[in-house]
Amino acid sequence: MKLGPSGRRSYETRSAAAGQAASQRKARQRRRAQRTQRVTQQWGRMESAVASRVRLPGWQWAGWNGRFSLPGFSGFSTAKLLSLACLIAVISLFVWFYDDDSFFVYQENVEFTGTTFLDAEELYALCDVDAWSILWLEPELIRQQVLADPYVADARVTVHWPARVRVAVSEVAPTALWATEGGEFWLLPDGEALAVRTGGATPILRIVDPLREARTPGAIDRISPELLNTALRLQTETGLNEFRYNSGAGLNFGLPDTETWVYWGDGTDFEAKQLALLAAESDIQANPTLARTLSLIAPSRPYFRAYPAQNSQP
Repeated sequence: MKLGPSGRRSYETRSAAAGQAASQRKARQRRRAQRTQRVTQQWGRMESAVASRVRLPGWQWAGWNGRFSLPGFSGFSTAKLLSLACLIAVISLFVWFYDDDSFFVYQENVEFTGTTFLDAEELYALCDVDAWSILWLEPELIRQQVLADPYVADARVTVHWPARVRVAVSEVAPTALWATEGGEFWLLPDGEALAVRTGGATPILRIVDPLREARTPGAIDRISPELLNTALRLQTETGLNEFRYNSGAGLNFGLPDTETWVYWGDGTDFEAKQLALLAAESDIQANPTLARTLSLIAPSRPYFRAYPAQNSQP
């Protein structure tokens, strides 16, 4: 762009800019006219094609006598009258279905079974069937919407005329309690943690983890399934219903009728750790009142460690 002595655009540059703008405006107008012409041509072709294939009703005159002509109509017959009656009946049924409230689903038409701590209103909101016609309901879609509730393990949905929906719900069954400083949570078999709901069953197994150090990374609160399964197996083997957890010792617990505290570690090498515990049992029973820890974190190298006031054990 050329500038004049004062730093502003000169008369020549302003004229060039004006000419360029005018040429761009003319180009836009030319393209718009071309588009209009193409649309007009296409519409004309479509109109001609339709007119050549479609015959419209009209009057035909023979002298002074006129007759209404309906293309493709060759007169009435029994079959045609029956077809017309069936068409009218089907249309009437559809109008009836979509106009009569008795074919539309509302909250009082939805029945939930199998619930103990879940509320019917929260499940009904998940169903998303309010004011829907029975003709539009899909049981599998409703089932998937109900399963979005984390407390629902499974659901079976059936639809009944004229407007009734039955939902059989299977609630989750927690296998353990996860006790933290933030409260207690149910632990599902896959390790997922859910807030405790009033009215639900209380699991016997309890994992005490004040700092939530057993939590695995991710958006959902959970512990590893391996750790949970280890706690369940230890409950069966030792008869204990409570285990503690921290990041240093992993699962840890006191052996019944002794002063020995066992550091079990994570959920790996269960059999090897079990054998190491059996091998140390004779030493433990020889002095059951001795306060000490037994580390099985590395099962190939288990060791005792006495509390500060005690002597070291072999």
